[in-house]
Amino acid sequence: MSRAATSRAERDDAARTRAMSEPGHHRRVTLADVAQAAAVSSATASRALADDARISLTTRGRVRAAADRLGYVPNAAARSLRARATRTLGLLLAELDDPVHAQVAAGFEQEAGARGYTVLIITGLTEPAHERRALKVFVEHQTDGIALVSTILAPAEVMSFARPDRVVFVQADHPSLAGYRLDPPTGSIRAGEAAGIEDAVRYLLASGYREFGYLGTGATATNLTRRAAVERALRAGVRRPLRRFAVGARGWRSGDAIAQRIARSLPEALICYDDKLALAVMDGLRAQGIDVPGEVAIIGFDGIPFAALSNPRLSTIASPSLEM
Repeated sequence: MSRAATSRAERDDAARTRAMSEPGHHRRVTLADVAQAAAVSSATASRALADDARISLTTRGRVRAAADRLGYVPNAAARSLRARATRTLGLLLAELDDPVHAQVAAGFEQEAGARGYTVLIITGLTEPAHERRALKVFVEHQTDGIALVSTILAPAEVMSFARPDRVVFVQADHPSLAGYRLDPPTGSIRAGEAAGIEDAVRYLLASGYREFGYLGTGATATNLTRRAAVERALRAGVRRPLRRFAVGARGWRSGDAIAQRIARSLPEALICYDDKLALAVMDGLRAQGIDVPGEVAIIGFDGIPFAALSNPRLSTIASPSLEM
């Protein structure tokens, strides 16, 4: 291109940019605009923006410069139709304010973003109807893959919404999965929580504790498996029955009420389903004048950051939430 032609193209480009930036102008900058500004065909502009090696470095640079000047943003929807992929992943969480799920979401979004994916996050609130609606939204948006954290739906039902090879279960919680022997053979991620709990019980036994309690959250696979791990570890150490206490999925929000029930049959050591429950109980028992850990030792599960901020600090079994 001659110098005169280049100058004319630049003037036209500048005029086009000014027009698009005028008040009231809402037309989206298209690939054709970029191609015209760079004096190439639309096909060449598309390949240049995709860093196609068939296009010379000089042309690629000129097209990118034109795209930057015009403020060109690729049409993701159109690109998805062409590629038959949306570069979007669905992530189902029980609650956004749960510290463990927040860590899982942070790790998931970080890894997805590094690979050029956008994440669509929906909460299921541990209710089947909410989880089914979330799955429908993921399917409607044609997400390329779906991860479900602590879902209470049966794997077979989840698979009725999406292809098995595009679904990952993280700590799946349907009661039929207790013990994890029936976990989906592919796409299932769990922490080694049973071994961690057994280690904690053995530690307490070695420290002289003989009266144990377990505070759980109901008929979920994770809770049933953790309770069974406590019972297994106790069989080798004590013959006294395990004192069972249970609350709903969000029972940790009522620490005083839980603590009153536990105080009536106070064990020497209390193992809690997770750190949220453990911290709530610690606070509730102290409010009733019960010394923690003097009168009762408490152990949580997950290793959330708040566990290190409590007074006294909460003993806990750390779970690799971010890595999961």
